Amino acid sequence: MSRSKLAFLLLAAMAAPILLWPGDAGAVPVFARKYGFACTMCHSSFPRLNDFGVRFRDNGYRLPSRESEERTVLQGPAPFAARVSGGYDYDQFQDSPEAVEEVRQFRLDGLDLLSAGLMARNIGYFAVYVPQIDASRGVAGQDGTLEMASVVFSHLGSSWLNVRAGRFEPAYVAFSVKRHLSVTPYEIYDFSFPGGSAFSDTQTGLELYGQGRHGLHYAVGWLDGADSDSTGANLSDDPPADVYARVSVVFGAGEGQTAGHRIGIVGYSGKARSLTAGPGSAPSDRKCYQRYGADASLNYAQLNLALQYLWGSDDEGFWGATESQDFSGGFAELTWQPMTRLAAFARYDSVDAPDAATQEGISRTSAGARYSFADQLALHAEYSRATTSFRAPATPDMQEDFFTVRLDFAF
Repeated sequence: MSRSKLAFLLLAAMAAPILLWPGDAGAVPVFARKYGFACTMCHSSFPRLNDFGVRFRDNGYRLPSRESEERTVLQGPAPFAARVSGGYDYDQFQDSPEAVEEVRQFRLDGLDLLSAGLMARNIGYFAVYVPQIDASRGVAGQDGTLEMASVVFSHLGSSWLNVRAGRFEPAYVAFSVKRHLSVTPYEIYDFSFPGGSAFSDTQTGLELYGQGRHGLHYAVGWLDGADSDSTGANLSDDPPADVYARVSVVFGAGEGQTAGHRIGIVGYSGKARSLTAGPGSAPSDRKCYQRYGADASLNYAQLNLALQYLWGSDDEGFWGATESQDFSGGFAELTWQPMTRLAAFARYDSVDAPDAATQEGISRTSAGARYSFADQLALHAEYSRATTSFRAPATPDMQEDFFTVRLDFAF
């Protein structure tokens, strides 16, 4: 059977229940159970937040204008939930006409356990634990880690001052990878020097954020920076040295998610150790790296256009070069939501690697759709093609074709 026929049959088989699934949506994990709301109160298409969801998060996990009515985690339902997805994946890698590797399988992946709520009127928390799972056929392995665990002190005198402490998704990430619709990554967020970490990784530290008049929002933070591995980044005794600042402005009604328009700029400066020579070698001195970017989220009717540009500069040594190296890239993503339960998206990613990298560039085109049967269950289908070009003469491009159809559910 051809790949196209197989993909069509899988989509048809999994999409058929749309016509039969009951239409009523129930309240689901943590906050929905607490307030008796449907998930669509905060999500335009789970897990993507809508404007109210952004206000709720920025308000320290409290309902805007109803703070005096809030209940703590001891006064409501158990504040625990889980999320997992499962379905069919097809992944093909090709770096020459003869060298083709294919992976086809049904699989389960992405189990997250989370808890969130209020500990006091102005103190909220959010925690996500990813349990250890050994990889096997049909089950994606994952390392056990406390992905997020943060406390938020809200409205310390005014909406202009809020404090987030612990491990969290920093505000410098304009488009959350935890809440975006696509399975495939934002390439510029993942791109880093050897031994470095993704720009979108959760971080441990302290963040001050707030908002004022005329749609102005700000965030500044101080972080530990990237954890050490066997090749580089930071050692356990390295003091925190990463700082960042982000400023954005929202025009019109909304928060720039599903209404209004948002533009922002960001700056990040960090320190890390460059790639070491190998096991047993002395760690290198810490060197500086910077990231600067601009972004926009524009809305018209049921359409949202997300734009991100990011420029990076790494000191000498990070790429094995004797001088500093620069790279840049970004993405443009168009999301269309013609009805509450259905959302479709298309995205183009591009990265221009630094001169010292073996890669010359990365490009990716992705498209997909997501249908929610109910608040706690969604059908996701996506196709993506990524091309990586190399600098070495006569080295062919590497191409990846990825297709997935899966069910994403939370409880």
